[in-house]
Amino acid sequence: MNRTLASFLFSIILVLGFVPGTLLGADWHPEDDTFDPTIHSVVIGNASWIGDPSPFVHTGTSRTGYTYVNSTNYAGMDPSVQLSLMVPLKPGEAAPPAGGMLMLDANQTETLLKAFAKAIESKPTDKVQRSKVETALKDAEWALSVDSDQDARFLQLENKTKDKVDTYRFSVNASKKLVGAIEHSLKKLTAEANK
Repeated sequence: MNRTLASFLFSIILVLGFVPGTLLGADWHPEDDTFDPTIHSVVIGNASWIGDPSPFVHTGTSRTGYTYVNSTNYAGMDPSVQLSLMVPLKPGEAAPPAGGMLMLDANQTETLLKAFAKAIESKPTDKVQRSKVETALKDAEWALSVDSDQDARFLQLENKTKDKVDTYRFSVNASKKLVGAIEHSLKKLTAEANK
C-alpha cells in the first residue's frame, strides 16, 4: 500500500472517530420508541439536534419540534431533570414561534414518569384525566393530557401562559422514547446526588 493511500485511509478513520454517536436523519426514525443514550446528536433535515430526541408537533404552528433531556444542577435550584421542547425556526425568523422547558426535581420527575406510564398504557376508549405537572420553576403551568385524532392516540404537554396555551403533541412511540430519556437523566441525577 502506498504512503498516500495509507495516509488517506488513516485520515478517514480519524475523522470517523471524532463523530461517534452522531446519526444522520436516514438512520434516525421518528416512530422509534427506544431512547439511546449513546447518541450525542442527530441530523434531521437541515438541522442538528442534541441527543436522541423525541419528535412532537407544536399544534399552534403544526411544526415538528424535538426534545432534549438532561440532568442539571444550577445554583439556587435543586438538582433537576430539564426537558426542553424546541421548535425550529423558519428562514427569516428572528425567534422561534414557541418552545418550552420543564425543570423537575427528582420527586417531580418520578411523578411525571408515572403520569406518562398511565397515559401510555391507557386504551383509546379510556378517559384519562388531564393531570397538572408540578415543576421546579415558579409560575410555570404545565399539564399532561391524552387526545385522539382519526383513531390515533397522542400524549400532550400543555403550557399555559398569560395569553395562550402551547400544546406539544407526542405520538405514543415518541412518548415512550421521551420516558426513556427522562429515566436516563433521573438515573444520572440520582447518581450525582449520591456522590
